[in-house]
Amino acid sequence: MRKNLILLLVFCMLISCQSVFAVCQITGTGRDKKVISSCEKTDVSSKCDKVDYPKEAVRYKNYIKQLQQDRAVVYNALNLTDDQIKLREDLIKEYSPYYDQKLDELLKESFRVQALECADADRSEINCHKKNIKNIKKDIERCIKQENKTFTKSLTSLQRSKYKLIKKLEKNDFDEEARRKDYYKSNPQMVPFGNPVRCHQPIGRGEE
Repeated sequence: MRKNLILLLVFCMLISCQSVFAVCQITGTGRDKKVISSCEKTDVSSKCDKVDYPKEAVRYKNYIKQLQQDRAVVYNALNLTDDQIKLREDLIKEYSPYYDQKLDELLKESFRVQALECADADRSEINCHKKNIKNIKKDIERCIKQENKTFTKSLTSLQRSKYKLIKKLEKNDFDEEARRKDYYKSNPQMVPFGNPVRCHQPIGRGEE
C-alpha cells in the first residue's frame, strides 16, 4: 500500500515538473520573440538615423544662400557701375525663383529617401531617388556657374583681375582651414585655439 502511494506521488511530481518545463519553454519563446522584434526595430531605427538626408538638404540650402551673400559682398568690393549693378539685380530676379524651386525639390527628395530607408524599401528605388538628389545639386551648381559667368563678362579687365585675386585669397583660406580641420580630426585631443569659425567654401570654387 505504501509502495503504491510512493509511486503515485513520484508520478505526480514527474507530471508537474514536465508541465512546469513546458510553461517555461513557452514563456521563454515568447520572450525571445519580443527580444528579436525589439532588436529588429532597433536595427531599423539605427539605419534610419545613420544619415539624416533632410538635415543635409537644409545644410546645402544654407550653403547656397551663404554663397550668394558672399558673392554679393565681393561684387560690392569691385566698385560696380550702375549698369553692372542693374545686371546683377536682373540676374538675381531671374535665377532666385529657380534656386527656390530646386532647393524645395531637394528637400522633398531627401524626405522621400529618408522615408524609404526607414521602411526598408527596395534598394534600387532608394538609389533612384538618391540619383535625383545628385542631379538636383548639379543643376543648382550649373546655374550658379552660368550666373557668375554672365556677370563676370560685364566686368572690366581691372575688376576681373581684382576678382581673381579675391577668389585666390579665399581659396587659400579655405585650403588652410581644410588642413586645420584634418589635423584636429586626426588629433582629437587637440582643441583649436580660440575656437575659430570654419570658413565657407570660396566663391567660384566650382568654376575652376
